[in-house]
Formats: sequence, structure tokens, C-alpha cells
Amino acid sequence: MIEDIRPLVENKLSFPHWQRVGTRRRFGVCTPLFSVRSRRSVGIGDFGDLEALAEVLRLCGATVLQVLPLNDLGNGDAPYGAISAFALDPIYVALDKLEWMWDDKGFMARLEDARCALEALERVDYPLVRQVKSQLLREAFEKAPEDVRLAYRKFAGENEWLIGYAGFKVCKRSHLRPLEWSRDGIVREASKHTKEMDFEFFTQYCLDSQLRYAHERLNAMGIKFVGDVPILVSRDSVDVLEHPEIFRLDLSAGAPPDMYAQDGQNWGFPIYDFEACKASSFAWWRQRLQIAERFYDLFRIDHVVGLFRFWAIPKDEKTGRNGMFVPQEEWRWGEQGREWLETFLSATKMLPIAEDLGTIPPVCRQVLSELGICGLKVQRWERFWEGDRSFIPPSEYPPVSVATLSTHDSETFRGYYEAQGDYRRDLWLAMGKKSPPPEKATPEVVQEVIKWLSDGASCFMVLMIQDVLDALGLLEGDPASHRINVPAVISKMNWSWRMPVPVEDLVSRYHRDLGSIKELVGTRAG
Repeated sequence: MIEDIRPLVENKLSFPHWQRVGTRRRFGVCTPLFSVRSRRSVGIGDFGDLEALAEVLRLCGATVLQVLPLNDLGNGDAPYGAISAFALDPIYVALDKLEWMWDDKGFMARLEDARCALEALERVDYPLVRQVKSQLLREAFEKAPEDVRLAYRKFAGENEWLIGYAGFKVCKRSHLRPLEWSRDGIVREASKHTKEMDFEFFTQYCLDSQLRYAHERLNAMGIKFVGDVPILVSRDSVDVLEHPEIFRLDLSAGAPPDMYAQDGQNWGFPIYDFEACKASSFAWWRQRLQIAERFYDLFRIDHVVGLFRFWAIPKDEKTGRNGMFVPQEEWRWGEQGREWLETFLSATKMLPIAEDLGTIPPVCRQVLSELGICGLKVQRWERFWEGDRSFIPPSEYPPVSVATLSTHDSETFRGYYEAQGDYRRDLWLAMGKKSPPPEKATPEVVQEVIKWLSDGASCFMVLMIQDVLDALGLLEGDPASHRINVPAVISKMNWSWRMPVPVEDLVSRYHRDLGSIKELVGTRAG
């Protein structure tokens, strides 16, 4: 076991980024912000909950907090389909942190009524939460004092991307019909509605201020913050509108047919035109990462293989069957992926970590290793596939990696363990157990598996919050009901799960249980 991976990364291009976050072994928790429940949230977790969540992490020895993407989803709910790669989602605004409204008894009463009604719901009701929070946010906007008005206008002047985004939002919300659907066209039309543009400036100013403050508080508590930067954006996004030249709008990204999806997958998002991005010195990407750097210490690159090659499908196709790899020449994949990743490293001080799941060409992981960028090791999928198909012991994982038991797109550990008898058998064998495996993933079983994974070689172990709560016995009922997302399935169950216990109660009532997790992770603990 290597306690400090500095000797492994000090000669890598990413070493300055490692120096900012440290090279010792760490334990972290991935918690979708929408899943957080608190005694102050309004139907969904928000930026004001991050500090209390960090206290939960501190008690269980975690020094890394990872979240899913926080960008504006418009009226949607899937965090990987943002309408802006820069703007934050207004649904995450902490309304009770708007100080000028504290003495407004009517507003505070309406906020409390909304909180009581929406917190009674088991899952996130996105349309209702957006409607209620938007109405209250607009009231706060109407009553904003002069210093706040000056501040959000100054913020708009300092953030060039905000003008086009605000115009896009105003035109969409007000059903305006600009003469030309372009940046200039929408800004020209939306600028006739000054108050509506100001509302968008105000909203992003509040979100930016609150998330920056949360980041500062997390760092003060010894917690590193990991953001998620989706590689793709929605076809109906302000980014595609403003920068069509860097996208291949005739193609959609997806995945080829495999044993899990006979027709492949078609995500509908346009792919990038690598040569056009390169010709612009990757300006859009550089700006995107520089904005993200305001909030995060590390960032997850979703679908990192897309930087090397995309599975591209003609945009009018319904499935992913009739696609092709772009670029088609396999010898170009490594060169292209390396150039993207080296650009990312030069553009930001944040340390990247890569989501490299699925069918990954060897050159992808080779380049990640050469640059000192962590890939992801999901225990259930780490087998000796070319050998006896037994599990690879975590002690043999690459030290420059992130180990975990599940992801937001998979079953929870408990759900997978209890549904898959072969998995239980093979896991028990890998752990050196002589007795038959229990059929149920009791808290004791989950804790034992966490310790086994934590004792492995990966420098990071980041668990989904559900697996942590299962280790404490706090998730009741069918584990399928605690899953975050089922890919390729449209369901209100997706992206709507919320923790059954408020974070304040985790701190006050379960601090000793959280301390038991700290003991399990040993030297990883903060």
C-alpha cells in the first residue's frame, strides 16, 4: 500500500495540480446535491446545504465531496443535458441566505410554507420546485437593495458569457421571436426587456456568490470539492447557438451496440469538431474550465473516451446502431485525446479525474496514466477478463485511480449484491472468505466490503452516499428505490432520489455511527 503517491506523479504533467490537492490517500463521498435533505431546504438540496453536508463528511473521515453537474438544465432534470456549460441552475439557490429578505416577515412565512409543503415529498418534483422557488426568487429580486443591484450588474459586465445566456433564457421564457436566432439576434430582442435580463443577471450573481462561499467553507473544513464537467451539452443550448462552429451538428453522440444495448445508445447531443476547437486554441473549453475553477478543486471529466473518439450517429437516427467512430482512423485517437487533456491541464489549476467506463480503447488509459490522471475503478466491473474472470483485488488497482462500489448510473452496492448471486459468491471468494456469502447486504456486510476496498491501492476511494448510508443501516426498503438513475430509461424515478434523513440529524443523532466509517477507512481519514 502506497500512502503517498507523490513519487508516481511528480514527473507527470499533472503534478502542479496534484500539489494543490495533495498526494496522500483520501476518502470521499459523492452526493448529488438534489438528493440532500435538510431542515432548511425547499424540496431539493441547495448551495446552503453544502456546509452541513461537509460536516457529515468530516465526521466519517472523508476529505473529498463530489457532486453531479450543477449547470442550468432549463426545464429539465437530467444533469448531463445542460442548456449552458457556464450558468448554474437556479433550482439550487438558497433562498434563506438572501440577507435583505430576512426582515420581510411575509416572504419568510411564504418560504417556510413552501419548505413544509415540498419537504413532505419523498422525491424531487422538479416542475413544482422550479415554479415555487422561481416565484420566491423573483420576489427577492424585486426587493433587492441598491448595493445588490449594483453588484449583479457589475457581475454581468465581468462575465461576457452571461449576456448571451440571459438573452437565450429571456427569449425562451417569454416566447420571443428574434429576427435571427443567433447571439446577436437574441440579445437584441431580449434587451428590449431590461427587467427580465436583469433578473437573469441577479439570479446568476446570487448562485455564483453562494457556491463560491460554500467552496470557501468546505476548504476551511479540510474538504476538497469535486465538480462534474460533462463533456457534452444539449443541442438546444446557448453554447450551440453561440458557437456552432465548434460542433458537428449533423451528428449525435452515443454508444455502439453491445451486450447491454443491442441498438446501441443515441444521446442526441452534438459532438465536437476537434479541428475547429483546435483552430480556436480551445477558447470555449478554456473559458469553461476557468469558470468552474471558481467553485471546485478537482473536476470529473464525464465520458473521457469522447476526447479520443466519439461514437457518432447521423442526427436523424433514433438508435445508436448506424454510427461510426469519429475520427475513424484509430491511430489518431491517442494524439487527439492527449491534445485535449494537455489543453485542460494548461487551462486550469483543478486536478482532473476521468470517468473511463465502458468500452475503452487501450490508448485512452495509456494516455491518462502518462499524464498522471486518475481513472475510475468500479469494484464489480474490475475482473481478470482475459483470465479466470475472478475479481482483481483492490490491492492491485493502479495507485493513481479512484476506487468505488457503485455509480450514479448503477445499482447501489446493496442492490447489486442482493440481486446477483454470482457476484456475492465471487466477491466473497475475492475477500478470502471460506463461508457462504450472506444473501442480504446487512450494514455489517457493507462495512466489511468498504474496509476491503479502502485497504486497496487506489489513492482515492469515493463512495456514493447511498452506500455510506447502507453501511449505517439508514436506507430502508427495496434498494432499487434508492438508485439515482437507470440509463436509457425515461422515468420520474431518475434524478429525483433524496436522502431520508436530514443532514442535521446525521450530525446530531448519528455522529457515533459516522465515526465507525472513519475507523473503517483507516489512514484515508482526514
